[in-house]
Amino acid sequence: MSRNELNGLLPRIDFFLKEVDQAIATETVSDADGMKERIEHVPLGVVGNISAWNYPWFVGCNVILPALLTGNAVLYKPSEFASLTGLEIARLLHPAGVPREVFVPLVGGGEVGAALLEQSVDGLFFTGSYATGKRIAQAVGPRFIRLQLELGGKDPTYVCDDADPRAAAQSLADGALYNTGQSCCSVERIYVHERIHDAFVAAFVETVQGFKIGDPMSEDTYIGAITRAAQLDVLAAQVADAKAHGAVLHLGGH
Repeated sequence: MSRNELNGLLPRIDFFLKEVDQAIATETVSDADGMKERIEHVPLGVVGNISAWNYPWFVGCNVILPALLTGNAVLYKPSEFASLTGLEIARLLHPAGVPREVFVPLVGGGEVGAALLEQSVDGLFFTGSYATGKRIAQAVGPRFIRLQLELGGKDPTYVCDDADPRAAAQSLADGALYNTGQSCCSVERIYVHERIHDAFVAAFVETVQGFKIGDPMSEDTYIGAITRAAQLDVLAAQVADAKAHGAVLHLGGH
């Protein structure tokens, strides 16, 4: 799964390289009656990027590369749970020709992120939780700089009554548990039409039972370690709440 993250990043790099010249080219809106109207695209200046821990290469470079290619400097704070990836990106970019003062990794926890917000950045891009995104928006909103937030949600999916229960279950089990469920767009709620509900649940449980739990360095492991120990308490609380509201535990939960 880690290799797949990098495999997904490589064509994204090619896409940015292919599209950048056209994206920032001067656009002539009007050229009539002796007057030209043009739209020019200029760099923001200094871009701050606070990135996520679950796909640090892919999510981080989605901001880092376009920012650099369009003439900006980047202050990059990787998640404190994936600090080494930020340092590794710097280790690769600097010898490749990006000056050290143009791409600067900032390693640390929330206090480093707060310090980044206090800098004279011209744009701020964040991927992470709703709570942190709200604090960032409150901090930089009055400055009217470019702000982009990609925040967590509770992504639902619906299985219609004409769906193949087994095919749907296999697809959605993978969508829910890929990367041990630590994905920005993972399936977090499943609504199933009552006509195929029981068949879907049976196929879903059977599919998940087939996922091997083990060492993430093993080729046949599907579910590895949770990145943050504190998340285990969250999962336990969710299971307890579901059972308290009448849910039936078919698998796991311990």
